[in-house]
Amino acid sequence: MSEHTSDLVTARRWAREILGGQNPAKYYLAPQNFVAAYRSDKSFSFLIDGDNFYSQMYGPNPHFDERCIWLSVTGSEPDLSGKMVSGRGFQFWEAPTSQRASHIELLTNGDEINAIIAEHAPDSSVHPGDPEEVFWGGVRNEEKELVALAGLVKWQSGFHVMVSVVTRLQDRGKGYATLLAEGMISEAHSSGIAEIGLGVRTTNTAAQRVYEKAGFKNLADFTNYGRE
Repeated sequence: MSEHTSDLVTARRWAREILGGQNPAKYYLAPQNFVAAYRSDKSFSFLIDGDNFYSQMYGPNPHFDERCIWLSVTGSEPDLSGKMVSGRGFQFWEAPTSQRASHIELLTNGDEINAIIAEHAPDSSVHPGDPEEVFWGGVRNEEKELVALAGLVKWQSGFHVMVSVVTRLQDRGKGYATLLAEGMISEAHSSGIAEIGLGVRTTNTAAQRVYEKAGFKNLADFTNYGRE
């Protein structure tokens, strides 16, 4: 039998009890957009209202909120035939911050950042000037060219996420991405941030190896769904 709540404090407690302290749900549960959460013995799901209603479902047979337009599922795949179609999957990773030997340059030139993103990662959703922006970090080569960069943002939930992670195409496989990830962890630690999360496509195994090497842990594998 499932329980329902529209109280954010209760929803966050349910997420910790069912999913543990390290879970992606805490990043999404914010007072500005929280709508509802559901729990049963081993399952948890919630609904938030952003540009569209979005839901995440965890565990066996979680509750499906009919209002959601977009859905991410980890655990048993629900029967959504006739309602939604599956799409691209993603993983959510997290790392505790700490001081590292690797350091990044704090970037302030928005044009330089945007140029790298436009050429090498045009699908990135966050750019300089984003209202949730905390800092941008980068790594340069011996010629002082910017070869890798990422942003750190603070979501409405209060948790921090690494976004718009880019390495120039010609510089991939040279270790810059690992230096960048480790440097972002170190800079976040210096800023008093305890942990940072990030999302990565399920198919991007090269990035996953980098994040694991840098100290991130994969918390969940999601399958995305959308309305037909």
